[in-house]
Amino acid sequence: MKIIKDIKLNIDREEVLRYQGYSKKRVKKPNQNILQITEEEINRGYNLFKPLGIYSLIKIINFASEGRINLENELSFRFAKSIIDQLKGVSHFFIGVVTIGDLLEKKVSELFSQGEYPQALALDAVGTVAVEDFSRRVRKLACQEVKEQGFKTSRHFSPGYGGWEVSQQDIIFKSIPADNIGVRLTKGCMMLPQKSLSWAIGTGKEMIISSEEDNNCGNCQSKCCNYKL
Repeated sequence: MKIIKDIKLNIDREEVLRYQGYSKKRVKKPNQNILQITEEEINRGYNLFKPLGIYSLIKIINFASEGRINLENELSFRFAKSIIDQLKGVSHFFIGVVTIGDLLEKKVSELFSQGEYPQALALDAVGTVAVEDFSRRVRKLACQEVKEQGFKTSRHFSPGYGGWEVSQQDIIFKSIPADNIGVRLTKGCMMLPQKSLSWAIGTGKEMIISSEEDNNCGNCQSKCCNYKL
């Protein structure tokens, strides 16, 4: 198990604008006021990030029926067939949780309560981009560890997306002490702080399918997403 901190994040302005509903592929363009607010909230965000991540490598015991994968900790993941097909030859899972803390979301709530809606929306988008950037960096560190030993890695999978039920979040939190980085799970399997992400990455020397880069939009099966590239 490893805890990751003290990583400097990089906020992409175009990504922040995309999460506000603007992108190069859309007719709707941000005006100068939106651009200024976005820049201001990006700068504010850098002072509110408290990134912490945790991950651990867990051995797979076997692939059972109906999409169940039994783990060494006597727990089991259940995946849709579309995910199982991408895990051929996997012998272990990297399981991780990352967060940027709760300072940013508290500020977003404060801005909403004050009627500063454009600022609140922009800062919330900044938080989303920040936790995604941090998650990518932590996943890269984890994958690099095993690649140096000759292992291949799958793309990452997160509960609630692409055929993996959100209820499986509970298995992740039973497999890794996310409370060590201040993240807890609600009864509805939602993470607090809200700007947190969890994931599993398959790894193994005999993997048939491997991917050097993962692209959330490219791999996502959702056909009705406002943020899809």
